[in-house]
Amino acid sequence: MSLPRVFASTLGRRFVLLIVLFSSFFTLIASSVQLFMDYNEDVTRVNSQVSDIERSYLNTITLSLWSLDEDQLTVQLQGLSTLPDIEWVAITADGRVEYEAGSRPASEDHLHTLPLIYESNRTEPITLGQLHIAANINNIYNRLLYKAGVILFSNALKTFAVSGFILILIYVLVTRPLTSIADYLSQLSVRSIDQPLRLNHPRHTRKKDEIDSVVENLNIMRNNLNVAIEHLQATQQELRQLLKERDRLLEMDKIYNEQLELLVTQRTRQVEQSLADVKAAQESLVEKEKMAALGDMVAGIAHEINTPIGVCRTAASVQSDGVASVREKMEQGTLTQSDLTRFLDDVEEASSLFDTNIIKASELISNFKLISTDQSHDTIHTFNLNEYIHSSIQTIFPQIKKQNITFNIDVPDEIELTTYPGAIHQVLTNLILNSANHGFNQQSGKIGVSATLDEGCVLLRYQDSGRGLSDEERLRIFEPFYTTKRGKGGSGLGMSIVYNIVTKQLQGRLKLGDGDGFNLSMRIPKTLDAEQDSG
Repeated sequence: MSLPRVFASTLGRRFVLLIVLFSSFFTLIASSVQLFMDYNEDVTRVNSQVSDIERSYLNTITLSLWSLDEDQLTVQLQGLSTLPDIEWVAITADGRVEYEAGSRPASEDHLHTLPLIYESNRTEPITLGQLHIAANINNIYNRLLYKAGVILFSNALKTFAVSGFILILIYVLVTRPLTSIADYLSQLSVRSIDQPLRLNHPRHTRKKDEIDSVVENLNIMRNNLNVAIEHLQATQQELRQLLKERDRLLEMDKIYNEQLELLVTQRTRQVEQSLADVKAAQESLVEKEKMAALGDMVAGIAHEINTPIGVCRTAASVQSDGVASVREKMEQGTLTQSDLTRFLDDVEEASSLFDTNIIKASELISNFKLISTDQSHDTIHTFNLNEYIHSSIQTIFPQIKKQNITFNIDVPDEIELTTYPGAIHQVLTNLILNSANHGFNQQSGKIGVSATLDEGCVLLRYQDSGRGLSDEERLRIFEPFYTTKRGKGGSGLGMSIVYNIVTKQLQGRLKLGDGDGFNLSMRIPKTLDAEQDSG
């Protein structure tokens, strides 16, 4: 152990500095209290001397002054001035100093004045003068300063001695072990972690202290850290193996993704082709459905036309027979007035039948021509909605006339549409046939069609008195190929065609209504531009 190392200890210097400061502060406080008590004691002693003078010398001095014994007064005053801490003694009369001994002080802070009163049995008390006693405070101050110097010097010497001893103890017991611990920790590494921390002092000479506990805990931490490092090294080795496995799996995943991407591309192409085939098949089915509806309409129209043509043929045959009979009777000269009148009545009736049935057939052919043309030539036209709905019903009516279905058409005459008339007819055809086949179940019923104008659009409402829709049918009614008569002639495309025509071709919206029967509202633009439709 060397003194430079001892004094080089920062921790020791801090402890010593704190001890010196505390000791100096305590010494100053204690010395101040002691000096203050000594000062009070000296002042009390001076006051006590003055009291002793008053008790012991005041009467004799008064008698000497009364008898004007100056020698006695001089001896008495000089005797008082030689007392400890008495600097000046004087007798004054009427403010003048008559007798004095000692040196008069410059300050009269500690001047005591006693009255000299002569008392006799024969006379009243007579004040002869005053006795002035001045104490020497400088002696008190000098003694206090000397005592303070001794106290401070002794305490300083004691403090520095104790501080040096404490500094050495701190270095031996604290600083040197902490320095060893710090040096050990600064040199600690993975390679040297097996070396334990040991302090250079005999363990058997003293009991275990906090430094030893720190060393023990550091060695425990070192052992734990060594175990953790070994575990970490093992974990790193496992991690390297896992990284190699990950790289292998990533390579396999890359190969798999390439194969999967190729497979997805192939499947996508197949799906796209399948979707195209399904779309084409759906369009083909839709076209077949339209052609089937058109075929049914043609068959119905043909059947309806056969009736007036048959009547015309019968009337023509009857008329031909009447002409032959009249000609024969004219040739034979047996033609009578009644025969000619009957023949003319028959001709007139036949003409009436011809006219009525030919007009009926002409209307049927005109309506069929109008509807079939709109169906085959899908172009935009301007037409009267009320007239077109009636014409459409006339062409559809032959297919449902056996069911005794009545129609209630409530469409204002002023509504004209500029759109696809064939699409309107197709929608009405599918709705009416759907009501006849599913709503009325081949029985009689009522169908209502109404229309109103609403902000540039036409709100077309369709309602029948049929059985209505179930919850499932309301959810799936517009799905392609959904039908409640699978295997009974139902294709499931009727309402899907209605939905596609209204929403796509006519650019409108549909909404199923509530209530009895089947209710459907269609909102379509009143005027549909060709450019708008193509867009």
